[in-house]
Amino acid sequence: MHPTRMRHITDEALLDAIGARDVAAARAWRWRRPVPAALAAAGADALLGIEADFLDKGHGRSLLYGFHYLRWMTPLITAYAETGDPRYAAEWDRLFSQWYADRDRVEGDWPGLDVVWYSLGVRARAMYVTEALAVFAGEPALSDACWLRMMKTVVGGARWSAEEHDEFRHGNWQFVNACELLHTARVFADLPEAAEWAEVALARILEHLERDVRADGGHHERSPSYHLMCLDNLERAVAVEPALGEHPRHQAMHRWLAVLATSGGWVPHLQDSGLIWPEGVRPVEGSHNLEASGYATFRHDHFHTVVNYGPYVGHELEPHSHHAALDFVLTGWGVPLAWEGGGPPSYDDPGYYDWYQATRAHNTLLVPGEDYTEDRRAACDLFSVSARADVFAGHHHGYSARHDRRIVFVKGDEPYWVVTDTIDADAVWQIHGLSPWVARDGGFAGTKGPGILVVPLEPPDAVLHGTGPARIPDPATRTAEYGEIHSLGLRRADGRFTVGIFPYRDEPPSIPQDWTVHADRR
Repeated sequence: MHPTRMRHITDEALLDAIGARDVAAARAWRWRRPVPAALAAAGADALLGIEADFLDKGHGRSLLYGFHYLRWMTPLITAYAETGDPRYAAEWDRLFSQWYADRDRVEGDWPGLDVVWYSLGVRARAMYVTEALAVFAGEPALSDACWLRMMKTVVGGARWSAEEHDEFRHGNWQFVNACELLHTARVFADLPEAAEWAEVALARILEHLERDVRADGGHHERSPSYHLMCLDNLERAVAVEPALGEHPRHQAMHRWLAVLATSGGWVPHLQDSGLIWPEGVRPVEGSHNLEASGYATFRHDHFHTVVNYGPYVGHELEPHSHHAALDFVLTGWGVPLAWEGGGPPSYDDPGYYDWYQATRAHNTLLVPGEDYTEDRRAACDLFSVSARADVFAGHHHGYSARHDRRIVFVKGDEPYWVVTDTIDADAVWQIHGLSPWVARDGGFAGTKGPGILVVPLEPPDAVLHGTGPARIPDPATRTAEYGEIHSLGLRRADGRFTVGIFPYRDEPPSIPQDWTVHADRR
């Protein structure tokens, strides 16, 4: 970052760049261009008088970066917009001025990645500071000195973004940064540099729509929450450049979420994703294969299945892909039935690598003592949809031996799944439910409903149990707090499994006599 054009812009240079004779004229100029408030005011009073240590590494290796996004300060903006109370503007002034003074001294623990000057941080502060500039523009409790620092932050960040992203790079970092750069350029269209910012931003956004959004609408990284982050930022770009809304990949991104959405309105936390509730997304009827992304879905009534057969995707810092393939999640009645670990509370979580990303947190085969390779070469061999049953068949090479899996979703008044696996290895067939497992009718059922009854066609050599954390959606509150999921492992030395999965709301159901006709003993 340039020491004077970006990091330390003088007052005189800033006023010259925005074409204002003094701060009073500049603030009035901004006041005529408000940005609609869209932030939550909750928690603003709790920020009054707090002591913030912007240098404290106790925030966490990853969370320190997020702390410097300054999103946690945004309730002050909305509280002022709603009440006009100058205390909120004065508090913003105090905290932001402290951040501005400390930002050069903060040090992170990610090698080569500046805490302040990197794509996500610059993008986030552009969003929040632009909002604050509009809302506080006419408030005397926000000092001219703070207003100048805020403008320097936005202008310096835009200059950095335009130079940093002079060529295409895969991933959410550049995508969202380019979207916000375009938004900044249009909001500050009077600035002589704005046209240059917009040119760079538009070029990158169009490249991401063509090269970073897959043909089925999924974002390159295959993680729903990062997909939604990219889409939300794209919508900010569309708001100031409506022609982008006509791009076919823009609409495809919405449809991708609708294919993955459950009847409860939420999208499963696949890969590093959190559990998301996308606004305005209605689940698409029927079963669909998102071939470009590597997700196959079955849908019938309120039952929904997602099978992951996609690639392990790299990233500038750390991949958001997990070490599993042919794993699946099952939902019914708007709640999880077969669940997985999903994404972590933060990337500083001690269980991030050995639980959330690990194969053992997923509904697939484990090969004890063998590491799972990133180059898994997963593929879909068959995807068939009919009135009576949907079928997925695929394979991967994550282990030294090839793993084949076939999933049949039998429709009707009482749907169920039959899963058949083969691998030339001593393996564990694993599934996770929301309650502890107990023996029932030759299989295993959760202790409370809604749940699933899991019945192996042939007895396993051993039965294993475990637990781990995962977000659990609550449809009533549209939240997903962390709870405990319970793993059931069926071990067989021959690596051959045929398992029926029967959902129930209250009590485990009677098993259909003919369920084994769907078994595939390849």
